[in-house]
Amino acid sequence: MLTQMDRLTIYCVLCFITFCSLVLRSPDNTSIFALGGLIAAALGLWFELTNSPELEEEEH
Repeated sequence: MLTQMDRLTIYCVLCFITFCSLVLRSPDNTSIFALGGLIAAALGLWFELTNSPELEEEEH
């Protein structure tokens, strides 16, 4: 089972890879799949960060 930090790391790496694939391609050769991958990875990262009981501060 993956921990939350493992999932966050995977989403960050996916965001970085898809962002680099969009930036390094020429404007004539852009792919809608790379843009979709970036949006999906960013949404996954956002979902993991907003629903994270491990990352919330404890209230005393």
